[in-house]
Amino acid sequence: MKLSRILPFPALLLFCLSACQRPFLGDDDAGSDAKWEEVNFESERLIIGTHATPFEWQVITENQFARFDNNNKVLEIRPLARNQGVLGIPVLSDNTFLRLTTNEDAKQVIELHLARNPAEIHTILVEDLAGPSDGFMEVEAFSRSLGVFSADGTILLVPVKVLPDQHYALLLFEIRHNQAHTSFASVELVWRINLPDLSSDLSKLNSMRFLNGNFYVTSHEGAWRITPSGEKEKIFTQWMIDVFTWQGDLYITGLNSFDLHQSTDNGLTWERLNQDAALKWVTNANQTLFTQTATGLIFQQVDDDLLGARNIVLPEGHSPQEADYYGAFFSNGYYYFSMDRKVYVTETVVTE
Repeated sequence: MKLSRILPFPALLLFCLSACQRPFLGDDDAGSDAKWEEVNFESERLIIGTHATPFEWQVITENQFARFDNNNKVLEIRPLARNQGVLGIPVLSDNTFLRLTTNEDAKQVIELHLARNPAEIHTILVEDLAGPSDGFMEVEAFSRSLGVFSADGTILLVPVKVLPDQHYALLLFEIRHNQAHTSFASVELVWRINLPDLSSDLSKLNSMRFLNGNFYVTSHEGAWRITPSGEKEKIFTQWMIDVFTWQGDLYITGLNSFDLHQSTDNGLTWERLNQDAALKWVTNANQTLFTQTATGLIFQQVDDDLLGARNIVLPEGHSPQEADYYGAFFSNGYYYFSMDRKVYVTETVVTE
């Protein structure tokens, strides 16, 4: 399935970056309290991923990867080959990003790209990762993302469907670069974590996060805590959606509004808060929480009590009814949002 506006879950993305003097196109909403400015960039296709480092920020579409400095000036706009198709939502980190394409034989190919060297791409044919007893293996392309990197980008978690057993497994790769991060030193599959009680007959994965040193995987049939050494623990059995941090603690949301739980011991134990909450897919940006009811729909700002959420005043010409919003983050005093093929920035998020 090609990635475009017909994605099963189109999405929002919030950007934030840097210093004061930036090349914007102009103030889109000077007559209201919401002050938006538009970054001088427009991608060819829908922006479906973003990432910020202390020194630059990045966006990705199905056919482009772009980097910007902390003054929002373009460092690079890189074309990306679509091959025979592009699948899923790519994953970005400081030095490496992950894509999934299909080759001329309609087989899935994992692509690992270097953020600052377009000449070197490490590819893995997914079927080559299958074990001796596996009939077939494919990367899950319909979750919120194709996987998740650890905070330092050296460990990558990728979910796969295993057939004929029809269950999920998680593949942990270790990625090493040269000192300048301009070439791959090694890419090694170090752990395979089978989830035999999570059926893959339908697409059941929701989100994957790396928080406070561990991975978290949520699904229609529960949630797991995965350590970087490959140890797993099933922490919930019901339909859970997303994990996030706030004020030093971990929280997890569920399909049911009363399933918001808190952990004060880094995910070892969880306590239900026993209050109805509007939170679903949650992003923490500078200790401001934003939630989406589904991937791709507009972000709402979460109230301080973690229960309600308010609509954001958007730039002129953009509507909450659109479904082109992917991600959210904060950097150097500003919030950044991608909306369709453009990026907007504001110093203060204003709610209705």
